[in-house]
Amino acid sequence: MKKNLVMLLLFMSVVAVFAKTISINPSDDMYSDPNHEGITPVITELWTANFPNTGHFERIMMRFNLNELRAVDVNSATLHLTRFYSCPSGGTTATKFYAISEDWTEETWNPAVHIAYFQDINMNYVFTGTGGNAVVHFEIDITDLVNRWTSGEIENHGFVIVANQNQKFSKFYSKEHPNDSYRPKLTIDYTQTDNEDICDPPLSLSLTNYPNPFNPETTISAYIPEISDVRMCILNIRGQVVYDIEVTCVSKGYHNYIWNAKDSVGNPLSSGVYFCRLEAKAGVVTKKMILQK
Repeated sequence: MKKNLVMLLLFMSVVAVFAKTISINPSDDMYSDPNHEGITPVITELWTANFPNTGHFERIMMRFNLNELRAVDVNSATLHLTRFYSCPSGGTTATKFYAISEDWTEETWNPAVHIAYFQDINMNYVFTGTGGNAVVHFEIDITDLVNRWTSGEIENHGFVIVANQNQKFSKFYSKEHPNDSYRPKLTIDYTQTDNEDICDPPLSLSLTNYPNPFNPETTISAYIPEISDVRMCILNIRGQVVYDIEVTCVSKGYHNYIWNAKDSVGNPLSSGVYFCRLEAKAGVVTKKMILQK
């Protein structure tokens, strides 16, 4: 008995289980609208509809950076969306969530083109509630989708919300909305096993920032997959470098940098769209940021 107890204590010293809950904002969100080419989608809004009578076939695209969860067991994953408009006669939009099958970013994807998705990886969800301009908050269980991504079963390209045939508008706020409480987020409850014999899979170079939009500062978060010299620069909408920093021998892992919306000589920058560009040995990534004064 004493020997068994000692063995159990030794095992517990090697393996520990931690339950955690985190909230993540989307890295990308937008809606596609092939029937109104040339009209720029509203950046603070996300639309879904499938109503031939009025020619509206919008689809919502959304993705979350889940790199840090690749070696954990996800117990639950709840998507939070805030709707600000729906059909006044009913307020109901029946939809399907599909796992997206191709890579995309909101900066590079043509909003006049619907994205491809896995037909057989989907879930049904009906948005209900008061119609018209009523603000309605939704909590949607997408645990199955998240587990497919974190387990490596499929590549994480996010999901697309496709309205069923003859379903009228539901319009939601995007991550660019100035009110943080209205922005989409994903709340994940997970269990992590800390075991010295378990090796996490390699992660790719990644870049996010929060809040976005921001004023007066934002935290830029980067994952560097290997020791590398790193250059981070901020470009304005015309592609001109307004801020530039280089660091040698940056260690592998997550790194945060707070940018105060000033240029390289300390002058405050005006409101608008900026792009953070990260260059490292593993490649180059770019993130769109919005300074909103």
